[in-house]
Amino acid sequence: MELFRKMVETLSVSGNEEELAKLIEGEIAPYVDEITYDVMGNLIARKKGAPGAKKMMLSAHMDEIGVMVTHAEETGYLRFAPVGGLRPVYLIGQPILFKNGVRGVVMYETKLQLREVQMEHLYLDIGAQTREEALSMVSIGDVAAPYGTVFACGQHRWAGKSMDDKIACYILVRAIQQLRQTAYDTYFVFSTQEELGLRGATTAAYAIDPDYALALDVTGVGDMPNMSAPNDVKLGKGAAIKVRDSSIICSRQMVSFLKERAKAAGIPYQMEVLLYGGTDAGVIHTTREGVVTGGISIPARNIHSPVEMVDKRDVDACIALVLETLACELH
Repeated sequence: MELFRKMVETLSVSGNEEELAKLIEGEIAPYVDEITYDVMGNLIARKKGAPGAKKMMLSAHMDEIGVMVTHAEETGYLRFAPVGGLRPVYLIGQPILFKNGVRGVVMYETKLQLREVQMEHLYLDIGAQTREEALSMVSIGDVAAPYGTVFACGQHRWAGKSMDDKIACYILVRAIQQLRQTAYDTYFVFSTQEELGLRGATTAAYAIDPDYALALDVTGVGDMPNMSAPNDVKLGKGAAIKVRDSSIICSRQMVSFLKERAKAAGIPYQMEVLLYGGTDAGVIHTTREGVVTGGISIPARNIHSPVEMVDKRDVDACIALVLETLACELH
């Protein structure tokens, strides 16, 4: 868990992914043939295949949701804009950490009932007594995220902040470290600004121009109480092979191939039909003339909260499915 703990504790709010990229680069550099960065900050690691091999792109986004300071009040409190899909209920009372190390807490205007609270009713308290003191500690435009780490929860599960999508980045790192050969000219993309509209993957896919692609991201599960949009994915039941979400109906060729490889290798899997949300796959599959695209998803509870939860058995299944997929040529 040590590597993943470091990844979780490395702040990477959208547009500020560079420290996480450096950490990942250090882990994968000995195992790939080349590493490049593009204008968007995407980290692109290439593992060369045989001459004439088809291109395969695997994408996992480095960015996490957070907040950005918009202005400071005379009393020293800070107002902010959300960066990505935040919900007030998950923020209230949370400790937060700024990129420069300043810490604070999120609170709401207590004249309101909790059910009435919207994002504009929240503020950051960093211990400053005046506007001037606050702006000596942080600047307008600085970003912060809930402060926390990852911890074991029960026998098989990990809980903590920013599983979305650092758990997928971790899976790609471990797959790269174990990969001996690939049937493709393989590009591992650790993408930026997914939470703001799949921005990094858009430019990376255009530049790589892959034949095939897989997006790795978390997916909501259907095993929580009284859900508004239940599905058939459960924690601990294996890698989730994406069929659809709001951004894509996956290539039937890719879906069938992933199922075949999972069955052949005895990897536990389940089928994901998600009624909401999207991943990097949503922009990759429409790149240029189109890309045969699918998704390997990690079942997760409490997505976009500071206490997201995944199952280590699912994580291992996803690593195994990535390796099995790269070992065999899609046909």
